[in-house]
Amino acid sequence: MPTSALSYRYNPLRQDIICAETAIDDLPATVDSLGGSRAMITCGPTILSACDVVPRVQEALGSRYVGTYSGVAPHSPVETVEAGVAMAQETQPDVFISVGGGSTHDTTKAMATLLAEGGDIHDYEIIFEPPDKITVPPTPSPKLPIISVPTTMGCAEFSRGGGGITDHNLGRKLIIAGEGVTHRTVVIDGQALATTPLRILVSTAIGQLRIAIETVYSTGHNPIGDGMALHAIRLLFENLPRCKDGNIDTLLATKTACAMASLASFGGLGLNTATCHHVGGLYDVPHGEANAILLPHSMRYNLDACADRQRMIAEAIGVANSTMTDEEAGLAAADAVDGLCRELELPRTLREVGVPEDGLEYIATATLHDRSLSTNPKPISDAGPIMELLRAAY
Repeated sequence: MPTSALSYRYNPLRQDIICAETAIDDLPATVDSLGGSRAMITCGPTILSACDVVPRVQEALGSRYVGTYSGVAPHSPVETVEAGVAMAQETQPDVFISVGGGSTHDTTKAMATLLAEGGDIHDYEIIFEPPDKITVPPTPSPKLPIISVPTTMGCAEFSRGGGGITDHNLGRKLIIAGEGVTHRTVVIDGQALATTPLRILVSTAIGQLRIAIETVYSTGHNPIGDGMALHAIRLLFENLPRCKDGNIDTLLATKTACAMASLASFGGLGLNTATCHHVGGLYDVPHGEANAILLPHSMRYNLDACADRQRMIAEAIGVANSTMTDEEAGLAAADAVDGLCRELELPRTLREVGVPEDGLEYIATATLHDRSLSTNPKPISDAGPIMELLRAAY
């Protein structure tokens, strides 16, 4: 019998989501609804040159378009944020249009923070002290609104945090405070998703599967988050293998499942998220591929602290049965995640993606600064468990 009544707090995002095959066509009305008239696009150089998504956005904006900052780089290095701020100070936009994947959306949020607050991006780093002390700098100034046009299955555009910015001098990612930088409107355009290479689509979706899984077994889980996260897991296992066919309806269904994972995640995440931030930031490994490598291992590592929660994950996947113990179901879930990543032809080891063995200690040290550890099922106060995870995945 429970010893106390149900108690939780759930604080969902305040933002609009527009999903359609050609949702970019709605941008003029969206900009107008936010009171904007000078829209600046942020993107990376590859998406600008390799497909028609940015030109479609420019054309849709018409006279509202005032310029494009195309200097976004993978994992959002500090210097690219500063260059974007310099351009925005010259261009004087009143709304940002963030076109691309997670690095673009995080860079844009950091730009909005610096424009509004001034100072240095390091002033707004969230400080984490193991096992669970978090200090969040205030960022109260009004920010320019951000509209996002995602081109991957990753969902940084749904995060209400300030994102992760890589400082190569410090050798880690800075997790930035994010008051006021949540993207106001997310424009999910099926044709834009279809321009992205399949490997990027499926790997970024595995990154969202990781969010759903960690949401279910984090120490901050709640029943509303459980509902969305478990359904996201079901939908991802159903739709991801079909993405290779390029059907736009399948891509939109997969992106919707990915969005549900992020919308469910306000109770916190865990070891996998924390470690992948720094695998990518230090060794330029795509975030989705890092998650594909580490997720089965982190599920197994945490199993003895949350076997009942991992059984729920196994049931959502469809690999649990009534004769299994919770531990057996949890192991079946981890094996199913590993099997899905193999079916999608994603890398299985850190060695495959170029992480040097002598880099594992650097990753573990950097991970100890990451706030996602604060809600991991097993408290982590030193680098030992992180090294255990990294060695298993190497």
